[in-house]
Amino acid sequence: MSHYKPKRFRATKLFGYFFRGIAELLLRWPLLLLVAFLISPVGPHLRYQYTYEDRGSYRYMLDCEYLGSRGFVRYYAAGECPIFIIIDRRKF
Repeated sequence: MSHYKPKRFRATKLFGYFFRGIAELLLRWPLLLLVAFLISPVGPHLRYQYTYEDRGSYRYMLDCEYLGSRGFVRYYAAGECPIFIIIDRRKF
């Protein structure tokens, strides 16, 4: 016949679970990065099209349209439209 042996609370076991959980999250960092890209209103955008007028030998950009994670954004430039730009969608 065996006697009842209460289990002890082991802090090291909790630390082990915590660090294993963090290691699992780090293994899945590309997925977390993709989720953050889709959820965040601030992110990189790629220039899709633009309108311009010639001023001598210089193209003066009037407005640009960018493609980002949440669709197209019309961006009114002051003379230049970079190919990649970080846009905050909350301001539009």
